[in-house]
Amino acid sequence: MPHSASALVIGIAILLVGAPDGHAASFCEASVKSGVASGKTEDEAKAAATAWWSSRAGSLGEGYQDWARAKDKDLNCHLATDGGFKCTASGKPCLPDGKLPPDPNKKDL
Repeated sequence: MPHSASALVIGIAILLVGAPDGHAASFCEASVKSGVASGKTEDEAKAAATAWWSSRAGSLGEGYQDWARAKDKDLNCHLATDGGFKCTASGKPCLPDGKLPPDPNKKDL
């Protein structure tokens, strides 16, 4: 069996049986970063940055847009010169446990 096919079989087996710790495996993509989001308050700027991140992460496919499920999350905020706040959000978007990413080799007929 080719190497990539073996990895796929192992990945599917982990999903079906569960990861070694007993939890279903989740698939995560490379880190995504929002643009610089502004708000009158820090909470407003954080909400805008995570919404921007969700929009970018969601472009990877259905299920990736959930900020709460992201790994290695970082919200970086600072006071802006106008007295408001500016924030950026970054993190690795992940699918819900048990959901498989789309097959890039699948062709719709």
